[in-house]
Amino acid sequence: MLKLSEYLAVAVAATIKFVGGPIAGVAFNLKWWETTLFSAIGMMITVILVIYGGGFLGDVIQKWRGEKPRKIFTKTTRIGVKVKSKLGLWGIAFLTPFIFTPIVGSFLALNFRFKKSEIVWKMLLCALFAGFIQTWFFYLMKIWFLK
Repeated sequence: MLKLSEYLAVAVAATIKFVGGPIAGVAFNLKWWETTLFSAIGMMITVILVIYGGGFLGDVIQKWRGEKPRKIFTKTTRIGVKVKSKLGLWGIAFLTPFIFTPIVGSFLALNFRFKKSEIVWKMLLCALFAGFIQTWFFYLMKIWFLK
């Protein structure tokens, strides 16, 4: 039961900001593949919720905000447009775990009208890759600081 709660904590930490998953996995002394897998699962929970529930969520946010005009060009949207124009969906998916949060990366991909199934599988591959890289980085940092 304790192991399940550690897996859940890693996944939940990765749902909001991806780097939280590998940090939690290293803190719980999980194996590298467990940390990588459950960090990716956490990110994919957010991606799927945003991709398939994003329309509903957008409507709720719009009703809550009211009729206030919103900024069209923010710092995040400018970065997103540059990434999309130069690298496409692969660029957005790759940068989501490192720079964007899973929520922002999913909304960017969805707003640029990419296919939902394509968003999901590219985000999954990038989440597994980023989880592996970040997990190994934090394991090496832990070993370095404990010496």
